[in-house]
Amino acid sequence: MSVDTEKLIAFADGELTGADRAEVEAALAEDPVLREQLEAHRQLGARLSAAFDGALSEPVPQRLTEAAQTPRQAEVIDFTARRAAKWSFREYGAMAASIALGLAVGIGVLQPPAPMVATASNGLEAQGALSQALNTQLASDESGAVRIGVSFRNHDGDYCRTFDLTEGGASGVACRDNNRWSIPLLSGSATGGEVRTAGASTEVLNAVDAMIEGEPLDAAAERTARDADWR
Repeated sequence: MSVDTEKLIAFADGELTGADRAEVEAALAEDPVLREQLEAHRQLGARLSAAFDGALSEPVPQRLTEAAQTPRQAEVIDFTARRAAKWSFREYGAMAASIALGLAVGIGVLQPPAPMVATASNGLEAQGALSQALNTQLASDESGAVRIGVSFRNHDGDYCRTFDLTEGGASGVACRDNNRWSIPLLSGSATGGEVRTAGASTEVLNAVDAMIEGEPLDAAAERTARDADWR
């Protein structure tokens, strides 16, 4: 009886019920290799969870709590008084500058966004916002265009990081290569083409499992590596 990796991970995460769960349990009872794979997935999941338990349990910063609780009163503008006032050269100059800025922003919006992944001589590499996030963003930071997952060292001693792009559904693993981030695994549509294969989360998990050396970086180790420019 064959059980694919995606179903095995779902079983390990407790997501299977009914006939699907019974099928995997029957296969596990007969296949010792499958049982070893299940245990490996569970151990990796425990390691990734332990690495970020501290960051997830940190309290919300006081300044954010106070900002959310502070009532704000809308400003009431007396348009009659404003219409009565005469504009000076300064006001007209400010209005002209605002129009120019609006045109510049509008033109920028009409332009396509810079690509986050580009083709290099030896594969794919991170560009633009993705490269910036991999360089500077911590897993505990608020996500923008990029959400950072787990950071770790691979068998060559290089730093690697998992990532998700909040628009487009792409995810992958990037590894530090000199002053750039090469991408040995990309699942999704970050390049604009159809590069997705079934089970993106399964692919990333399997890639981390195959590449990781030792334990994932915890929050403190991740910050230290970031501050040292991932060297």
